[in-house]
Formats: sequence, C-alpha cells, structure tokens
Amino acid sequence: MRELPIPGTTSASQLVAYAMCPRRYFFSYVAGIEPEFKSTALILGTIVHAGIGWWYEEKLAGREPALDALNRLVEADVLAATLDEATIRWRKDADAASLEADAKRLLRAYLAEYGDLPVTSTEALFSVPLVDPETGRVLGRDLKGYFDLVLEDDRIVEIKTAAKGWREDDLARHLQVGAYAYVWNTLHGGPSEIEVHVIVKLKGTPRVERYAIERGEADTRWFVQAAAAIEAAIDARIFPPSPSMLCHECECQKACLSLTGATDIQPAEAPGRHVRRFDVVA
Repeated sequence: MRELPIPGTTSASQLVAYAMCPRRYFFSYVAGIEPEFKSTALILGTIVHAGIGWWYEEKLAGREPALDALNRLVEADVLAATLDEATIRWRKDADAASLEADAKRLLRAYLAEYGDLPVTSTEALFSVPLVDPETGRVLGRDLKGYFDLVLEDDRIVEIKTAAKGWREDDLARHLQVGAYAYVWNTLHGGPSEIEVHVIVKLKGTPRVERYAIERGEADTRWFVQAAAAIEAAIDARIFPPSPSMLCHECECQKACLSLTGATDIQPAEAPGRHVRRFDVVA
C-alpha cells in the first residue's frame, strides 16, 4: 500500500470498518476514495438520524416541532440524496418515493414512542485518549465521535435503523457500544448507561426495539484490548482483504479488484477452481 497518512484520530466507525475488512478501511479512511455507490439502507439511516436530530434541536431551542415540518425536511433530504440516481444501488422495487415513504414511517414510529425524551444535547462531540485503564499506557490515536442523544441523567442513546430485529447477544461484543461505554467511563467514571434504540423497518408498521446496557470499566476491558489490536495493525499499515459473502455489497469492490487485476468477485472457471452445488435430499 502507498504511504498515505493515517487519520489523526480514530472512531467507533473506523474500528468497526477495520474489523469488517482492513482493505475496505484503507480505501475509505486512508486512500479516501469516493464510494462506488450509495446503498438505500445508508441513505435511509442518514435521513432518519437527521430527522430525529432536527426534532430534538427544535425542542432544545424552545420550539414545538411538528410532523408536517419534519415531513418537508424528509422530502428535501431525499431529493438531495437521490439527485444522482446513477450512484445509488437501488433494491428491487425501490425508488425515491418509496425511500421517502419509509423514512416518514420510521420517524413516525420512533417519535410516537420516544418523541418526548429529556434530551440535553444531540450529536454531542467527544474526544478522549485511548488508554489502558489499568496500566495508563496509550494504546493508539485519540477516540473521537458523537453521541446521538444525551439525556438529563447522562444516559446515552444510540439510534440504529435495521431491516430486521436484533438479538441481545448482538450487543455483547459490539465495538461501537463498547467504544461509547469506554468514553462515558473515561469522562464521568462509574458504570455507563447506554440505550440502543433499533428502528426496525418492516413492510407494515415499523417497531422500535430498546436495549438498556450498563457497563463499568471492567466490562469494557474487551473493548480496550480489541481497539488496541486494531490500532496496532493500522499503525503497522496492515490492510489485507477479508473476502466474504458481503463483498458484493462493498462500495469499494472495483478498487479492491483493481489491486489484483481481477474483473469480478467470482473466480474464473479453471480446473480445480469452481463451486459445485449439491441438492440436499431429506
């Protein structure tokens, strides 16, 4: 890999990206290449986050937000995000109108249940050193990011959109949740209290799943170890590919293939190198 500079700070998103595929991390955060396409799931999540942020910013400013105004905001955001439709990987039967309808449905479902939270700040910026709490050794770059919502009692709310429901054990070793717990413990001391709200996109009425998580310093040790290992690998400029079934969903697919001279994710037909399917007979 060319000697391009590593970003000056790390983040939960960077750690997750590297854990998923080091080469994708390189393209996104080091080489800084433009994504080859935008997924509708990413666009939807961004618009829903923006809508919830606007709702609570209005409340913090002493104004009473209205759904009509929120709907107009969604319409403008969808229009801006889909101006260049050629850069979007549309799912079957999806278009700008269905994306707009989904965003409005998800926002209505979330705000009907959580529209009156005692929020004190939105997109709250944090920056803390990544340090081993037991030895005091600096483990990598400073950890920087934003909390979606911070409540009056200092609870953190992280909001996710998903196509299907989560399981509680999905959060047991979740790098992003681990990062937020580490940051909260660093800033405030004592056990952190984090709520993860997952807005599940269903064909009918969406639902909101709420997970309450409490973690002290001992519980975040696994995160510190994982973050330290990832930071060491990034510092050593180790960016191997991580081939998987998700490669076809990667927005850096062409850039990755160009490094090997390949033209497709699928291997070429060759003796001894092919996939055979066997039907399973009960």
